[in-house]
Amino acid sequence: MAKALPVVERNRAGSGLRLANYLIDFTFCLCATVLFFGILAVIYSIITGLHLAEVTYQMENINGLADRVLTMIVYALLMFVTEWGTKGRSVGKYITGTKVVKADNSPLTGMDLLKRSFSRIVPFDALSFLGNNGWHDRWSDTRVVKVKEFERAKNLDNEINAIGVKESD
Repeated sequence: MAKALPVVERNRAGSGLRLANYLIDFTFCLCATVLFFGILAVIYSIITGLHLAEVTYQMENINGLADRVLTMIVYALLMFVTEWGTKGRSVGKYITGTKVVKADNSPLTGMDLLKRSFSRIVPFDALSFLGNNGWHDRWSDTRVVKVKEFERAKNLDNEINAIGVKESD
């Protein structure tokens, strides 16, 4: 595990923001999943010649375990693609003014975000943010920070560190 920098720890998002992120992201992913499977149903209906009502009936009556596993994988992939494409932000994080950073403030990698996203599949992970760090944060060495405060604190730290350093001509 990487050592968390004080500037990261001081600017972490609280439980209220984390809950808001979760609810917004869950709603977004739910809508995106319904849209995705709706499009798949239409395509499948066209390819097979089955009526759309029959295809949706088949989809609604899928095995419960298969449904849960497929839904969790789609949710994890949606979160990964969203956070990877936006460098650590999801729909919820944009709305709440937060983002994901590495605990040691090194650049986020695709593997960090992949670990983070698939850790969400663990049952009760959504409730783990009520503790000090959510499981998907702990297992991927990431933190969710308030963007404005974090950037301001980073700039201040850089300015303080630059005191006494001679500028080159």
